[in-house]
Amino acid sequence: MKISLYYITPGMLLAFRFLLSAALVLPLIFKNKNIKERHNVVYGITAGVLLFIAYYFQTVGLKYTTSSQSGLITGLYVVLLPLISFLFLKMRIKKIDVLSAIMGLIGLIMMSSFNFSGKYAFGDFLTFLCAIFYAIQTVYVYKYTKYLDTMVFSFYQLLMVGILSLFFMPLNIRIYSGLKVPVVIFTIVFTALFASLFAIIINTRALRYVEPTAAGIIYVGEPVFAVISSIFILNEIPTYYIIAGGLIIVISMFIETINKYYEGKNSYAI
Repeated sequence: MKISLYYITPGMLLAFRFLLSAALVLPLIFKNKNIKERHNVVYGITAGVLLFIAYYFQTVGLKYTTSSQSGLITGLYVVLLPLISFLFLKMRIKKIDVLSAIMGLIGLIMMSSFNFSGKYAFGDFLTFLCAIFYAIQTVYVYKYTKYLDTMVFSFYQLLMVGILSLFFMPLNIRIYSGLKVPVVIFTIVFTALFASLFAIIINTRALRYVEPTAAGIIYVGEPVFAVISSIFILNEIPTYYIIAGGLIIVISMFIETINKYYEGKNSYAI
């Protein structure tokens, strides 16, 4: 995605990516009776605004920092989720959740070549704002998704991000020539399908059943799967730090999963 930002602006990337995602969802919900239902519309638009702010800060920040730092700083929302869940949902902060979140963050740091310096400060700050809003958006979706139609709710999120991104489209016509570059086309289509359409619909559905803190810890597993894919597809050899960090993340996910399993088992027993 960072390479594409050499040819087009963040607003262009987000607008085309999310409007394409929304267009792909529309045929699936066109005859859905819930498409005009007030709560689906209002809550979906609100979640979309929060998602737009998070994505915009992340995408702009990516222009001014490294990809590894962007991924790591965005991952800070895992640590923020217990606090935000407490503030907005009045969920009790559990020691096991805090432990798992901290372990996940440590693993993420070990997997990243983290390098704070003056030239990256602005991008790092924007990305940190992204982490805050992404955590808020995750908690918001968890609060309302169980009462709404997942597909319709997701459609309004995608549509709102796309519409808001249009306001940040450049006025210079020449820059639109970047849309012809193959890597840009691939980035827009790929992220529209997998990082927006499938990811947001699955995430919205999953948050019906998974608490925000637990979901956040699972999301930290993304770089682990990225490393595994690079080994088999690109024949890359990971460093010892990457392997150790990945193991810590897997352990943190395992601890959280076992904890939620026993919590659910005990609640059914009662």
